[in-house]
Amino acid sequence: MIGPEEESFRQAEFVALLKKNGDKVYNFAFRLSGNEQDAWDLFQETLMKAYSRFESYDRSRPFDSWLFKILQNIYLDERRRISRKPASSLDAPSPFPGKPWEEILAGTDLSPLDRFTKEENIDLVQKALADLPPLYRTAVILCDMEGLSYEAIAEVMSCPVGTVRSRVHQARQLLKKSFEDLSNTPKDRQLQ
Repeated sequence: MIGPEEESFRQAEFVALLKKNGDKVYNFAFRLSGNEQDAWDLFQETLMKAYSRFESYDRSRPFDSWLFKILQNIYLDERRRISRKPASSLDAPSPFPGKPWEEILAGTDLSPLDRFTKEENIDLVQKALADLPPLYRTAVILCDMEGLSYEAIAEVMSCPVGTVRSRVHQARQLLKKSFEDLSNTPKDRQLQ
């Protein structure tokens, strides 16, 4: 059992490391999830898991890579869980008699694209990222947006460096094509 003094030191160390790396980790969560709410949920779950396992953190390794690995595992686990969930058709009758789906699902939140209308390139990049398979998306975000080395990415993604290089290269090619396609698409079709 950890004493109060050790726990206080542990908290202070964790907070100090988080202050240096928190923005990068949140940005990674946002780029993977594609929207603010899911990013915050992913970020918070990552921090809770990281703090509960902080004693296993190897201080000789970069803290951000350790957090990225935790975040990526949570994200992929959630994607797998969602993919196994049976989908409900919105063409089917509403589960509440007399209440159409439009009333049940009506929301006041703006979509991510609506919130960023002033920053069209960010919208297009995010949409292009969302179209990438998760492993390519993870590799290119960690490399090009977070600035991690191929070796650090290989550690986060638990794969060889050569695989990372391949995924980053392929992701860049797919992003380029997707971005070009989106840039040439009329604005009203981009929002669909």
